[in-house]
Amino acid sequence: MAALDAIIQEIAVVIAVFTALYNISLLSAGIVLARRFDGSLRAQLRPAHEPPVALRAGWGVFVLVPCLNEERVIANTLRCLLDGQPGVRVVVVDDGSDDATARIVRAVGAGRVTLVRRKPPAARQGKGAALNAGLCAVRRLAGEEGRDPGRTLVCVLDADGRMTPGAASRVTRLFEDPAVGGAQLAVRVRGRHRWALRLQDLEFWTLSALTQYGRIATGTVSMGGNGQFSRLSALDGVGPRPWSDSLTEDLDLGISLAARGWTVTSTTAAFVSQQGLTGPRRLLRQRTRWYHGHMSALRRLPELWARPAVGVLGRVELTGYLLVPYVVTLPTSLVQQYLPLRLLLGDGAGTLRLVSGPAWLNVLVWQAPALAAYLVSALLHWRRTDDLPLWKAVCFAPAVMLCMYLGFLACWCALWRIATRRGRWAKTERAVEAPLTSPPATPTVAPGHPARRGPARTPRPKRPGTVRACSRAPRS
Repeated sequence: MAALDAIIQEIAVVIAVFTALYNISLLSAGIVLARRFDGSLRAQLRPAHEPPVALRAGWGVFVLVPCLNEERVIANTLRCLLDGQPGVRVVVVDDGSDDATARIVRAVGAGRVTLVRRKPPAARQGKGAALNAGLCAVRRLAGEEGRDPGRTLVCVLDADGRMTPGAASRVTRLFEDPAVGGAQLAVRVRGRHRWALRLQDLEFWTLSALTQYGRIATGTVSMGGNGQFSRLSALDGVGPRPWSDSLTEDLDLGISLAARGWTVTSTTAAFVSQQGLTGPRRLLRQRTRWYHGHMSALRRLPELWARPAVGVLGRVELTGYLLVPYVVTLPTSLVQQYLPLRLLLGDGAGTLRLVSGPAWLNVLVWQAPALAAYLVSALLHWRRTDDLPLWKAVCFAPAVMLCMYLGFLACWCALWRIATRRGRWAKTERAVEAPLTSPPATPTVAPGHPARRGPARTPRPKRPGTVRACSRAPRS
């Protein structure tokens, strides 16, 4: 046991060093950058309360919305797009739906939406294949309109996604830099009055978003499946079918852009909201699929290091990102349980004792850093949102541990599926949503300043039960 104890302790040291150098440094950099851009972490909620902004002159934006049996949510998504993003072109890809998705798209779109219908056997071959089919329509439309691929953006929006008003116009400012090939919006989860969705919002809006902001410095922000923007010329450079058949085709695209020397960035001037999952089985299945795709992307490391177009910092950051499941998640799931069990059930000989005293006291001290990290996460989330009292944020801290253990289980499930070569996944169904109103939008002229400065008071959210207009923030 002494040899095993020594190995576990060495692994714990590696985890701590890697977490400090990679995860904590990126999170800290993201906090600094977010405050520099907006004056405070909470001020980034302002885009949800601003009026729509007309698309800037000389730019074209096409929004791709892949759909497979999305009759529950597609109407709200299209209304918010048409009312809140003036000037964008919407292309819906119906990937073999057998519900009323296509009929709803035609009714809501009323000639302003291009519908691409895929039928078996071509349909239902994955999200990447659906996006590639939609991109063919975008290329055709852009060609017919004589658009410059360098000033044409392709946005990917899930069928439940709702961008803040004028998000498309604000994102075009990022692409004034000719080196930028992609951009990813931060994500919020709706329905935050439910604790499971609140925890997912903490993960997306706080930990993930702030870490993504930290990656702006290396130009390697990870592309997500909802609220991702790509320059059309950058997609053309990747190939005729830029989205792969990977389970995380978005991550794959980000790697492909970085490998070709493109910068992938983010912004605090807009965000996208989406539904969350409440059932533990559905949530585990979703996270297992994400880990499966993330862990499978490790095979692209040789490509990244072989391409001179990728800067050294970019290669180091992407390497760290791809190694996280293997260097942090899987080992932590073992180490965090091994040492307490060894102290409680064994004689403790050879194990690391942080304080003199009984085994249970050492267990508490060993778990203290993790509990402190959960508390910091909850407090950061309180600083990032306007609908969570401080006392509730503190109470949510222990619940963050549940998310951690869910991640452990999902990571091991993903490793098992990779080892057994299982790659087929069933689509996660959406929840039913109440119809949103669609008041006439009054877009403002696209502002010329690059970013807002200084803190601003965020309007208080409406009380639960109030139906929000599409040109305002989605109800939480």
